[in-house]
Amino acid sequence: MKRNRTIISLCITVFIIFCTSSCRKSDNENIKPQPTPSQVIENNLKAVLDSVLANTHVPGLVAGIWAPNEGVDLVYAAGVADLETEAPMSADMIFRIASNTKTFSITVLLQLVDEGLLSLDDLLSKYFPDFPRADEVTIEMLANMQSGIFDYYESEEVITILYSDPTHLWTSDEIITIAALYPYYFDPGTGYHYSNTNTILVGMIIKMVTGMSLEYNISTRIIDPLNLVNTVYLVGGTQIPGFHSCGYYVEDYDTTLPELSEHLDVSRFGAAGSMVSKLHELRIFAEALTDGTFLSVDLQQKRMNCLDLGNGAGYGMGLLKYNEFYGHNGEVEGFTSLMMNAPTRNCTIVIWYNCDLEDANPTSLLSLIPKIIYSNMN
Repeated sequence: MKRNRTIISLCITVFIIFCTSSCRKSDNENIKPQPTPSQVIENNLKAVLDSVLANTHVPGLVAGIWAPNEGVDLVYAAGVADLETEAPMSADMIFRIASNTKTFSITVLLQLVDEGLLSLDDLLSKYFPDFPRADEVTIEMLANMQSGIFDYYESEEVITILYSDPTHLWTSDEIITIAALYPYYFDPGTGYHYSNTNTILVGMIIKMVTGMSLEYNISTRIIDPLNLVNTVYLVGGTQIPGFHSCGYYVEDYDTTLPELSEHLDVSRFGAAGSMVSKLHELRIFAEALTDGTFLSVDLQQKRMNCLDLGNGAGYGMGLLKYNEFYGHNGEVEGFTSLMMNAPTRNCTIVIWYNCDLEDANPTSLLSLIPKIIYSNMN
């Protein structure tokens, strides 16, 4: 009987242990682990990005938001790359970076200043004596958008050619000839107006000073040293090299427009916006842009001393500023993008949409994203 009681007792003990273990396991399954502070931030960032897709006509987006001091390392792709096939967006896609190209072009210009090959005080007339009022415009005014020179991309001539001949191969001479037909927005140096013509002129000056193309200068001075293997300055053509999404719309939501990723010849932008890149490579460039990789200390400081445009925004020499963030943005038919770095925060933001919509632009998120990451940021 003792033996039987022992067996019974052992069975009861095993049963109790099993029940206790099962109950604890069941209780643990019902208790969800609490997210870390960085996970909370990343979840909130994803919610904002998802809301873009839910509340606008943006087909797809890719975002990289890195704030190592806060533990944030978010790479997020959402939406579709192709409205017909519904293929998903990917962080590995190459895209048209549009006016982010200006930052590359002006960086080369400033390197030539550091090398003593030209001066920011040089007059435009030194290089283009026949351009209207060229003796009133300095190189610095071209770089910081204070020249007052007309933006060729706002001209009727350019719009007409784009619609009638999308694959027209543009030359820089052709572009500045069109710009010269129009009056200045204001007297040089007395105001601010964003003009693509300024950077076209910069690209031509770089070629005059170095004897080499802008493509060569950007490649050897920026792309190669940073090992940006998917970042390319395109001289012409309609193709995007490599894996890329479709591109949609031109400012307005218009479904009658063709798919635009490879519809127009990129030569229409040249130094002002002809480049392509991808998410992680723009991060590398944006961080090098603010850490002094490219320029002397004095010239870097001068570059980051931006003209105040109000509401936290500013513009310097090929440099967009918003509060503590520096970089640029880009807008071209079918694509919009943003690359910014805050050196004081060790934070980088790169976002792009596969569309061009006036009411949905990555730049608008710049007033919101830092507030999600930093509770002490206004």
